[in-house]
Amino acid sequence: MEWIENFFLVPEGTTLLALLLMVIKKIIALIGTIVILWGACVAIFQFIGHRQNAPKRMDTIDLIRLKFGRTIILGLEFIVAADVIATTSAPDYYSIGILASLVGIRTFLTYFMNRELIALSKK
Repeated sequence: MEWIENFFLVPEGTTLLALLLMVIKKIIALIGTIVILWGACVAIFQFIGHRQNAPKRMDTIDLIRLKFGRTIILGLEFIVAADVIATTSAPDYYSIGILASLVGIRTFLTYFMNRELIALSKK
């Protein structure tokens, strides 16, 4: 249960605004994580149901992938928003560089996932 203590640990000398931004960041990151986990659970249950009912239909799998991909993209947007908020509370070059690399990687992933989703939706 040490992770719970670390989650709620407030550094000494933290201002009220920094504390508020930290709480907002954690809530938004948690929402993004929950969105992705929820989408994964729904996709797993849909896939299991698909395998039991119609093992020959591939268009259903593409539809499951399409919905799950959209859920991942939504969750990643929440996580990027949390990273942006974290950078506003501690704007040094190191955190800005980390944010830029994270946003770049997530943008790269989102771009290629969107391309695949568009291709799936045209099928």
